[in-house]
Amino acid sequence: MKKTDALIRITSLLVFIALAAYFTVYVAQRAMNPVQTSLTVTATMSDSAPMSGLVIRDELLINSRELYIDVTAEDGAKVAAGETVAVAYSSEEALERASRLNALDREIEEVSAALTRAGSVQVEGDREQSVYNAITALSGSLRGGDLSDVDSRASALAGLLFPTDTGLTATDEYLQQLKDERDQLRRTSAGDTQQITVSQSGTFSAVVDGYEGVSPDYVHDMTPSQLRELIAADRVLDSGSLGKLITSYSWYYAAILPREYAREMLAGSQVQLSFGRYYNGTVRAEVEWVGRAEGDSQLVLFRMEKGMADMLAVRSVAAELIYEEFTGLRVPLKGLYRYYAGYVSDADGQALTPGQAVTLTLGGREYAAFVSEVGSASRYGDLLPGVEAGSEEDTRPLRRLAVFCWPWDDTGPADTSAGVGVVTAPELAGPIQTSNYYDYRQLAFVGAELLPDDDESKWVVPDRLCVFTMTGMQAERKIVELVFAGEEYCLLSSSGTDALREGNEVIVQARDLYNGRVF
Repeated sequence: MKKTDALIRITSLLVFIALAAYFTVYVAQRAMNPVQTSLTVTATMSDSAPMSGLVIRDELLINSRELYIDVTAEDGAKVAAGETVAVAYSSEEALERASRLNALDREIEEVSAALTRAGSVQVEGDREQSVYNAITALSGSLRGGDLSDVDSRASALAGLLFPTDTGLTATDEYLQQLKDERDQLRRTSAGDTQQITVSQSGTFSAVVDGYEGVSPDYVHDMTPSQLRELIAADRVLDSGSLGKLITSYSWYYAAILPREYAREMLAGSQVQLSFGRYYNGTVRAEVEWVGRAEGDSQLVLFRMEKGMADMLAVRSVAAELIYEEFTGLRVPLKGLYRYYAGYVSDADGQALTPGQAVTLTLGGREYAAFVSEVGSASRYGDLLPGVEAGSEEDTRPLRRLAVFCWPWDDTGPADTSAGVGVVTAPELAGPIQTSNYYDYRQLAFVGAELLPDDDESKWVVPDRLCVFTMTGMQAERKIVELVFAGEEYCLLSSSGTDALREGNEVIVQARDLYNGRVF
């Protein structure tokens, strides 16, 4: 028994030492060669121009000199001509009577609902069905946006769930007392109130900011600096204003744009505007007119027919002019590489090591690149007439296909029109010359294209883009196309059986990176 225990202890100790050594080596390797990755996701980016400006609407102030006013119209509600938007009271006592009338109306509704339940609910099962029906009715009103009877239905539901208040006093006599008191208050307050109505139809807003007199015509001849002064000026608000009426269906945005973007605008053209957190998504706008230029800025007026209800409380606001939207796989720009593939001699190919840092010269420009992969040796060149491939007379030189990568930048693709590149590195005996003449049977490996005349001798391999993904703890180069480049991220597309796909883990940072590298 003791021997068995000793063997178990020794085995456990050895396993512990092995695990500790493994994790020590793992942590040391991660510290010496940190690897940073990013998951690809499908995203949409836009090419946009920043702008600032003023939201403009056709507005009429609603004024009243009365001291006691109750605004009855809801903010953003549509009102018809002659409709009441507020009630003015002659005194503080009149305002208190109005408050008591509102309370009586609510209580009468609750008592009436309680009496109805008392007559219809006979057993507990009936009560449960009544609760279910009340919840269904209330949720239906909320889903449909009909808020007119929400209060009464909520009160009915509360009475079913908590029947201890109104239910105790819910008698026909008590209901009649409430109605009599309400009728008496109505007779007393008949001369206390004055209805404030609107002469035109439109959208009511309780927000008054002093820009109600600014119309599209008002800013028509302004310069960008004059619009900035208008926005920054102190506004004087009328103390008697209780709200405003937006009388037009359309609304406008007078914007100050960089001149390079504004000069491309044409009156009548359609664009997309984004107002950030103030409006969810983009809104379609029509260019009403393009104003005067001043320095690097120019004034443009946009007209919109949707989204006004969301922008009622917004006046001076920054926005973006959306030129075009792009969708693709979102990847950090640090993980995007350009690559060049060319044939080198067998001897030169043996001198190149995957991951080796080299200087690649293409079209007279130097690139700080690294060797991504080096292929196996194969014959290079055209066969002489009558000579079979692989025979003793086949004297074509051996060559290897080498791929070189360097970080992407926005200076444009490398010039590969000469068909020749030169590779140098301190570890190499001398310059290595590469040629982008390819055996057409192997061109799919480097993403080559065939010229329109389908002549196999005219395959060309232009400058390409790629990323490296972490596939089973191994780096894998994937050919991609650039859809859109932002400041820190880009959108990519890819095709083929080994294409980059959503959810792939793109290597953003790693030392000694190359295709097939095991991490």
